[in-house]
Amino acid sequence: MATLLLGLVARANGRVQMNWIMDQRSDMLWFIGGTLAGYAMFFLHAGLHLDMITVWFLWVVFLDSPHFFGTYSRTYLDREEWRERRKLLIGSLGWFLVGPTVILLSFVLYRIGNSQYTVPYLAFVVFFNLWAYWHIVRQHYGIMALYQRKNADVDPLDKRLDNSLLYVGLLAPFVAFIVRHLEARTALGLPGNMPPYPPLAADGIVSRIVDGLSPEYLGRLSWEHVVVAVSVAAVATVVAAFLGRQVQRWQQRLPLNLPKILFLAAVIPLHVSICYSPAVLTAPLLAFSAFVTVYHDIQYYAIVWFHHRNRYHRPGVDAQRYGWAVKVSRSFGTFLLCGIAMAAVFRLLGCALEAHPGCPPLVLTSKRVLFGNVTVRHLLISVLLGFPLHHYFLDQFIWRPSRDRRLQEDLKLNR
Repeated sequence: MATLLLGLVARANGRVQMNWIMDQRSDMLWFIGGTLAGYAMFFLHAGLHLDMITVWFLWVVFLDSPHFFGTYSRTYLDREEWRERRKLLIGSLGWFLVGPTVILLSFVLYRIGNSQYTVPYLAFVVFFNLWAYWHIVRQHYGIMALYQRKNADVDPLDKRLDNSLLYVGLLAPFVAFIVRHLEARTALGLPGNMPPYPPLAADGIVSRIVDGLSPEYLGRLSWEHVVVAVSVAAVATVVAAFLGRQVQRWQQRLPLNLPKILFLAAVIPLHVSICYSPAVLTAPLLAFSAFVTVYHDIQYYAIVWFHHRNRYHRPGVDAQRYGWAVKVSRSFGTFLLCGIAMAAVFRLLGCALEAHPGCPPLVLTSKRVLFGNVTVRHLLISVLLGFPLHHYFLDQFIWRPSRDRRLQEDLKLNR
């Protein structure tokens, strides 16, 4: 509250830009305040020590998978979008075939006697997880870019610093997480746990710092320790550069883009605190996906709902022009229930067929062997991963306001 009051006072003197995507209250609640959901999800594990597989399943059914429906509602259910993007919408369905194709490739390798026949499938799963995180990073970039546009924040230097802060601030901690987390290391073929840090012989803070920087101590560090240290240094550098630029702009009496600053102040600490936390190392990878994605889900619901109200329900709109997109978005409750219904069908089906955890399976597909060590369960997983992969792919094309004038109007970017 104090920050906003200061901003309002400064704005009167032209020192702070405060143009929001939706409005101040909505943006603070969803695009910025939504970060609290990430901390809350993490607290369920680190503070309350809940069963995170159960938490993950509830999250993925009631919040995460339903947000895919937001993509479908503004593409396949939008008659006008379907007409204009027919090739993209049909062609993108090929992502559902990628997983089964990988299984087929593994089968070919198995038949010719290659002992590494499971590598294509493992690589596919790693690829999926890396793209999932990148998808989150790109959405955060999109929100930041909207705040830049709304506040005429176009200085090339500021854009470079903004981009550096966002990408380094989200990717560097993720790299540190990967080399520290046992399950992530195993997926990448790295051996066991990350080696422990060598003990420091000296006592006292200053002495321990000096000892820690000595050539002898540094020589005992593993490459993982170096990666973590470099990631921390990289994050600290871009944060310092960004803050220094804001001070410089203030001294030069250039306006500060407060919504952008508040957004970055929300998203960067969330990823830093989770990825570097010791508690995250005891959470399954599925739980990590919930920690860093729930904020993304909330943002997505907000921007899609804002788009739908402006596009399908503005005064005088012709409902026949857009088709089912109008009906499924007539209220937020209807919109959310449609998404949950869609998610429940394929998530409960996947759970019942042992494709992912969360409920007792009805069919033990892991016992039904296709070839070698590959089972029906692997095939089902490869098919179900098509849903998020399809979502990631489509989003790259349907959220391009810089190239889409109609989307600019639907998001009220020119007002």
